[in-house]
Amino acid sequence: MKNTLTAAALSGPDVQRLNSAFAWVCALLTVALPLAVLYQLVTTPTEGLLLRAGVQLSALQLVMLDVDLWQRVLAVVLGMVPVCCTSYGLVCAMRCFSGFSQAEYLSLRTVRYLRGFAAGIFASVVAGLFVAMLISMVLTAGAPAGQKALAFGLGSNELLTLLFAGMVWQISAVMAKAVALAEENARFG
Repeated sequence: MKNTLTAAALSGPDVQRLNSAFAWVCALLTVALPLAVLYQLVTTPTEGLLLRAGVQLSALQLVMLDVDLWQRVLAVVLGMVPVCCTSYGLVCAMRCFSGFSQAEYLSLRTVRYLRGFAAGIFASVVAGLFVAMLISMVLTAGAPAGQKALAFGLGSNELLTLLFAGMVWQISAVMAKAVALAEENARFG
């Protein structure tokens, strides 16, 4: 038996509820993630922040490390940049799923939100790479000569997330063309 997707199947109550649920989860994460990251950044000791940035110091180097309050505050502010980009992407995803829950599948607005999600996730990864480097510089700025650190790391998680964001961006580009074709066909039909 062949299954076909119809407009009624795509906008059925189960699909609409699922899209609404995704919208609510995105809204919740938009607020919860930055709060959780802020808490983690504020409560993690300096050596923990350095480890997260990719810097491993010996016990002697940690004792000699002198971190001022301004360095710590700047590290926290910098650490918030990637999660703020993610939150922007989640707001866009929330709006996209809200559109889907109202059976708005092929509209430029929905496509724009999907593209915004991809952009937010992409920006989060790129910002994360540079933020880790900047945090390592900021926190070791007061270290004695030869003890300053600059860390940069690109792993498979970052590469896969960049690939995912790029794929979603491209899917939204294809959807934008589909919207344009549908509008053109509607004018002639």
